[in-house]
Amino acid sequence: MKTSLILSSYRTEFRRKDASYRSEVKTLRWVRLFLDELSINHSSQIRRWQVDYFLSEQKKRGISYDEQLQAKSALQFLFKVLIRSGFEEKGEQGQLQSEPVAFRITA
Repeated sequence: MKTSLILSSYRTEFRRKDASYRSEVKTLRWVRLFLDELSINHSSQIRRWQVDYFLSEQKKRGISYDEQLQAKSALQFLFKVLIRSGFEEKGEQGQLQSEPVAFRITA
């Protein structure tokens, strides 16, 4: 699934939740930033450690805690969307992982 399809799927699922347009724009900004910053072109390139790395980098840049939580929520929802669309991440031992792992914001 290419970047444009990832964003399109994200928008579709977010709108199914009946969330506000402003929330959609804010969370989509975080997903775009994540994909652009890590040069992700396809859903098969996304790994969970990249999310932790991205969140820690945002913290280093001085992003507020509320914005970090918003970014974390947006990226967790991105993984839910990818899992629904058939994406499954291979773990360290090569086994498929279908359940999302909790992301943490380190102090």
